[in-house]
Amino acid sequence: MKKILLYSFLLTLFFGVTSCDKETEDISTMTTYATIVFDELVVIEKGESFTPSAVATEGETEVDVVIDGSADGNTVGVYTISYSAVNSDGFSAASTQTVVVYDPTIIPTDVSGEIMDKGRNERTATISLVEGTTNIFYCTDFAFGGTFPMYFQMDGDNMVVIPQDFVFGVTSVDAVYFPATREFTITVNPQGYAYAFQYQ
Repeated sequence: MKKILLYSFLLTLFFGVTSCDKETEDISTMTTYATIVFDELVVIEKGESFTPSAVATEGETEVDVVIDGSADGNTVGVYTISYSAVNSDGFSAASTQTVVVYDPTIIPTDVSGEIMDKGRNERTATISLVEGTTNIFYCTDFAFGGTFPMYFQMDGDNMVVIPQDFVFGVTSVDAVYFPATREFTITVNPQGYAYAFQYQ
């Protein structure tokens, strides 16, 4: 009788364990996020068209990419395209692409270099020509507490803030370059904060 009970107990335990294994064998404890492949920076000349595209994979399997945003090839500016993809476990991955549209007929003054805030010299920034353009510049910081990057075009000595997505709720920026003193003045709107920069 004890042997029968022991065998019954062992059989119940065996079937219980194997049924538990089957219930959990399809549950993943790790996930592989989709990898989205695209060009992070795209530069096109005014008048050219641009079609956003990217490829997303989960391991060796290609997954669908959702594209948000567009670039107007007829308007000089900086455009942000968002790409996202969801893996088989339902987790999303996302990345952004910067598309720069420029007019190659415009001849700029080269304003590349290291600058500093005239009112707070320890605050510095770098202005550089955007690779692939001839007149679009990028400044690492032009306002607030040291974290306001901005793109602009130089048309000769005329500084033009081109369309782009600003941070901190800024809707527009008034900017002037003074070639005689090689200084910049910046006013961010609607906040109305004003700054002056000079070369180091």
